[in-house]
Amino acid sequence: MGTTAREWAKSYFSRLETAVEQLKNHDLVSRVNFIKYPGATDGQIGEAEAKIYSEQLENVEYKDSEAPDGPFAFNEYIKEFYKISNGLHVSWHSVIFPETEAMDPGGKFPIAWPDDDYKEGWISVLPIGGLASSMGFSFGGDPKETSLGESEESYGALFNYFDGFNYYYDACIALRNGNPSIKFGDDHSASYDEPHACDFVIYMEYALSTFFSVRDRSGELHFADTAVHEKLEAMTETLDYSELVALLANNEHTDIDSVIAFSYEEIGNQYADEEYRKELPESISQRITTLIGE
Repeated sequence: MGTTAREWAKSYFSRLETAVEQLKNHDLVSRVNFIKYPGATDGQIGEAEAKIYSEQLENVEYKDSEAPDGPFAFNEYIKEFYKISNGLHVSWHSVIFPETEAMDPGGKFPIAWPDDDYKEGWISVLPIGGLASSMGFSFGGDPKETSLGESEESYGALFNYFDGFNYYYDACIALRNGNPSIKFGDDHSASYDEPHACDFVIYMEYALSTFFSVRDRSGELHFADTAVHEKLEAMTETLDYSELVALLANNEHTDIDSVIAFSYEEIGNQYADEEYRKELPESISQRITTLIGE
């Protein structure tokens, strides 16, 4: 993991592609979708920044929000990420569940829906333009109308969706100059919380470290030791992420087997088809039994 924003982004995508290959080669993984998009141009980034600033000014006029301290600009970590891929999608599920069709890379941007709830891994980080205005979401609630959304906007931020990884849970980004923070939504976008400090880099590194586990990001980033929260807060303030990868490596669910087991325990058992499971090869069936029981 490099020290500059550009080095970090290059390192991230290199490690991301390694993780995707690990998923594709894992004996218990059935379907992996990986969509890396063409990188955003400076023009696309500038257009999104201008739209965000325009909406911030509208909130000042119509909602009596605090005025921003100047035209909005994404920080360098976000820019360098989007210059490599304008949005990102990874999803996968285990052989515990029947095979699904491959996702169309040229189709509609993939947002998770109820039919995807059983899948162990999913991330759908919106394109840069999607951060500036909601796209593809229809979960029943509106993040801007929640207490946290209204509070963020009253202080000059633009509160929009960021990651559509589940139909019940999601993640939003509070866009303001400096280092935008990530907030965690539940109950179909009806409620948002900030149980610990989190920004773009922390969120993306955590997702990668857990092979994009949905359950490990639901409502918060799940840490076995909550003492790390203080370290996360320091990182969001200093943008010094030099210890982040090592910190995440010591967390739970950083291997594919444990992600599968945790997901099954949390929700996958509700979707399992016992008749289908009986048809699996004996060696696979034994591996699954070892992980999740009979």
